[in-house]
Amino acid sequence: MDRKILKNSSWILLAQSLVKVVSFFYTLFLARSLGVENFGYFVAALAYFSLFSSLADFGFNRFLVRVGARESFRLPEILASTLLLRAVLSTGLLAIFSVLIYLIDKDITRVNLSLLAVLAVIPQSMALTFDGVLVAVQKLSYSALGLLTLSVATTVIGIYLVSGGYSTYGAVSALILGQMTYLLVNFLLVSHRRIGLNVKVNLKILKEVTLGSLPYGILGVLGLLYFRIDSLMLSYLKGSIETGIYGVAYRFLEAIIFVPSAFAAALFPVLAKLEGQTQNIKIIYLSALKTFGALAILVTISYFFVIPEVIKQFLPRYSGSVEVIKILSLTIPFMFLHIPGAMVLISTDKYLRPVIKLSLVTLFFNVVLNLILIPKMGVIGASWVTVLSEALSFIVFFLLLYKKILRHG
Repeated sequence: MDRKILKNSSWILLAQSLVKVVSFFYTLFLARSLGVENFGYFVAALAYFSLFSSLADFGFNRFLVRVGARESFRLPEILASTLLLRAVLSTGLLAIFSVLIYLIDKDITRVNLSLLAVLAVIPQSMALTFDGVLVAVQKLSYSALGLLTLSVATTVIGIYLVSGGYSTYGAVSALILGQMTYLLVNFLLVSHRRIGLNVKVNLKILKEVTLGSLPYGILGVLGLLYFRIDSLMLSYLKGSIETGIYGVAYRFLEAIIFVPSAFAAALFPVLAKLEGQTQNIKIIYLSALKTFGALAILVTISYFFVIPEVIKQFLPRYSGSVEVIKILSLTIPFMFLHIPGAMVLISTDKYLRPVIKLSLVTLFFNVVLNLILIPKMGVIGASWVTVLSEALSFIVFFLLLYKKILRHG
């Protein structure tokens, strides 16, 4: 794999390794301190936060990174427009969500926690915009520092508040305060790079950013629905206890996906610069696929054998999560192998439309199968749906990649 990609990946990999270690122990702390039902409420609130985070992102970061990687001199004007659009969008979404959730959800605890969690999207959307600038100029060491600060701040504040008796409300409040810290750090890091803001409102650039971000925004929403819909459906169909059991297993799964995510963060700006260079893209993809395949084997074995022992030793009240973990381990190879191809396909406008169509297909498959299996099988049904959905996703996107790129050159 390209040396520059490996170097940039190493920074993100190091930061995310530390973040996941912190997250691992923080998850143990929350699961033990909150109890199964309250942890289930936390998982549901976190699912809403993730969903609205994707809505507020609207694909802005992908567009910002792609344009910034190709035309760095345009970053000040693109940055200013993106900050304005994200501030307006995230505030508007929060207002709409506040009304809708009070109308449709009768569980007042879940409503309050979800609203509090979604509030964290406002500082996060600003912070991620600054992070997009750092990724665009390939200063991933700075991006890694911001990510690590977010994790440590959220964890320290969360432990303090939960230990102080604020329970689930303390854990969700820590999410907000952690994102505010993340925003401040990223702002200072971008300022250090002396990337200014073109504060003039330019309608032409606002339109360019909006239209350019739209396909990525659609993909982001579809992706978050795809990954979070199971937790929300479990919460409403089976209650907070089963959601808590599933949530522990899924949180540990998320914790180990940082490895391919680190490489993906470094791959995207490189692939964006190679648009049209099919042979070079193919070489990078095949190299990444081999790397991810080897990592997938190691991570799958670790997840299958190590995490159940952690549950038994430290979280005995979550013993139901052990079977869920063993099923979810089957998703890891598909997840890892899917990421390089996804980065290739979304790094250019040419393939965004078919990617969106295939994402709709996999999301529909996921939702329908969850509706069938969750009422009958609960967390076990949701787990098998995740495996089948990841397998389908890998197959359909690989076929698209083969048709468009791999069979040529």
